Order: sequence, then C-alpha cells, then structure tokens
Amino acid sequence: MQIRDIFILVNTPNLILIPGLGDRKWLYQLVCPLWRARGFCPHVFAFGWEDAANDYHKKQNRLHDYIRNLEGDVYLIGASAGGVAALNALAMDNSDRIKGVATIATPYVYRQRLRNETLARAIDELSNNLPAMQAKLARIASFYSVHDQVVPPTDSRLDNHCIKQPNNSKFANINYQQLPTFGHGLTIAAGLTVFGGRISANLTSPPQ
Repeated sequence: MQIRDIFILVNTPNLILIPGLGDRKWLYQLVCPLWRARGFCPHVFAFGWEDAANDYHKKQNRLHDYIRNLEGDVYLIGASAGGVAALNALAMDNSDRIKGVATIATPYVYRQRLRNETLARAIDELSNNLPAMQAKLARIASFYSVHDQVVPPTDSRLDNHCIKQPNNSKFANINYQQLPTFGHGLTIAAGLTVFGGRISANLTSPPQ
C-alpha cells in the first residue's frame, strides 16, 4: 500500500448504516458501494431489534462501543427504528466523534402497531436524551415520505413530540426534509440510493 493510499484510508470518514426492525443487514450491505463512491467508509451495524436475549441498554452500549473503536470521524444513517438508535448514540458520544446523523422514516413516537419492546424503550430513552442532544454540534437531518403506512410523516418530526424546552422553543438543529416517496420500505430504499447524494450533503454540511 502506497503512502497516498494510507492517507486516503485514514482520512475517509466512517459511515454506519443502522437497519430498522428485522435487522436486514445483507440488504444494507448491497448499498455500501454507493456510499463508498460518495467518499465514506461504510459499515452496517445490526442493532438486534428482534434479539430477546439482550435488553435495550446492552444493544445501545454495543453500538456505542462499535463507534468508539473506529478511527476518525463518524456519520450515522438510521433507517426506521435504526434512526432512534443513531440519535441515542449521538447523545452518548462524549468525544464528539459523531459529526452528522440522518434518519429515514424514523418513528419518534411509539405506536402499538410497531410491536417491538426494544423500540419502545429506545424511543422512551430518546425523550430523556433530548437535552444532551441540544448541546451537540453534529448535523441532524430527518427524512420522511409524503405517505407512510407504518410511520406517518408527522411521527418523523421531533418538534411534534419532543419534551418542552425551558424557553418553549422547538428542538434545535434538526433539518426536516420530505422526500417525494410513498410507502415505508420504498422511502428507506430511495433514501439510501436515489436520494443518497441529498442525504450525504446534509450529513456533511455545517450545522445550522
């Protein structure tokens, strides 16, 4: 390996893709070449939403350890439930390694139809983590569809469901963007492929 190749490898930011319920890691691995072409070193982290052997905190700590063991800057893209895990990881990041987080069709409020206790616990933890996230300089973007039969677009906006801030202001530094898509799975697929450039630009641009 030449010196130039080592320099590029060391300075390539990490991108962790976090799948939602079902942990379909192999599907996300298919889009890794697209994100590698956009200048990232992609990883896929299966959170273990369906794993009954471990509780929520063990799963979230495992993601935290994975991020901590990477070299260089880290960006996160969480799809559906994976977005909740990504935002909670940001709140836990005391080293400010995480530079940007994008969520796609992510529920910020729990509905019984989602039928996953780990997700319910993660969303509850997210509400507790909002004050810590307020202090972060990382770029945060939430992408949602025109219509989603699983996660209604209004459920993908933290300002609709967040805790009250002391000054009654809405939760800061989240960029909300509606994608011209219909359906839960299609929105996630389109976000990771067709609209990947748009999401990449949001991840890496300076916080507002």
